[in-house]
Amino acid sequence: MPNKEIYSRFGLIGNNLDLRENISLEINKDGKIVKINYDTPKRDFELSAKNQNFLMIPGLINSHIHIVDNFAKEMGFNRNLIEVVAPPNGLKHKLLKTTSKETKIMGIKNAVLEMLSGGITFFIDFRERGVEGINLLKEALKNLPISNLIFGRFTSATEIEQIFKLADGIGLASYKKISPIMKKELRKFKEEYNKQIACHSAEFSRDKSLVNEIFHDKIIDIVIHGTKYLKEDLELIKKKKISLVLCPRCNGYFGIGFPPIINLIKLKIPISLGTDNLMVNNTDLFEEMRYLYRISRVLGKSDKDIKLTSRELLKMVTINAARIFNLNDKIGSISEGKEANFFMIDLNDPNFYSYKLDHNNIYPIIVQRTKSENIKKTFIKGELVFERK
Repeated sequence: MPNKEIYSRFGLIGNNLDLRENISLEINKDGKIVKINYDTPKRDFELSAKNQNFLMIPGLINSHIHIVDNFAKEMGFNRNLIEVVAPPNGLKHKLLKTTSKETKIMGIKNAVLEMLSGGITFFIDFRERGVEGINLLKEALKNLPISNLIFGRFTSATEIEQIFKLADGIGLASYKKISPIMKKELRKFKEEYNKQIACHSAEFSRDKSLVNEIFHDKIIDIVIHGTKYLKEDLELIKKKKISLVLCPRCNGYFGIGFPPIINLIKLKIPISLGTDNLMVNNTDLFEEMRYLYRISRVLGKSDKDIKLTSRELLKMVTINAARIFNLNDKIGSISEGKEANFFMIDLNDPNFYSYKLDHNNIYPIIVQRTKSENIKKTFIKGELVFERK
């Protein structure tokens, strides 16, 4: 079978998301990019309405999601975090227990379509309800084109090894209820199966002793939220090379605060973004980037050196996310040797119009102006998996 070729007028290429023109990708039968040809555009460039002006962007990675919740949209509206998502008695967990399998699977399938239409080609799901929850998600995703990792959750210490076998990693709801026996099992099987462990931490409140315990035990690879982390916590995150995933819009939905973005910028800690529970939040990572940008502007207004660039925001949902989950040799950028995962927007759409386009303002235009209807095509491993008619 001959290699496939895909062309785009513009594209964000490589690990620095550099703007290039006349992109031609050669893709092999395994869906990997074997060769990229491109030109470097002039500093200022013009768009002709007569020509197709597609821009190719690496597939977005949703770093934290609870996809099965999608069947229960807005059931938690105007309720607090504990009421809705705290295990085992939160509304979400009651609904997961009592709702039919068929309804949950339909919610998952619709969530996948929503993600593909929003340029998301990979997601990391934190799956509740032990083995049953993992098997349900695998069944629902069978024959669907989107790529993913499942971080499972055990219901007892005796289930830990089974979760490691079935899932791609462990996703803990909290470190508070992890017993010494569980820690021993987690250490043992983490090394045996060479898989990551992630944990929600300081989302609603900061327990200093619990935070220090996470850092001391050296079991956790990835922290989710860290909304209430202080600078001293983030310094330890950096020192111990623990990764951090933020979910700013979900924090805002529940009114629990803003992520510590100013200290993260000052400490130059790379982060990625997730949209969290689909029960309360949509899958739109462009909305997530915009929300975080606005938070940084408000919280950093007294410091002129605090600036979060649009290229950095785009890296959070592509390059950074791939690195955090040890996927950077496969996905995260449009690069030779990686999977051909990308989507295309049409710069001729009226909401992108500007009298001047150059290498600098193209990034904020992409981040601040892209809506789902601008995403015309999404590709995974070189195959067209979504096209807006």
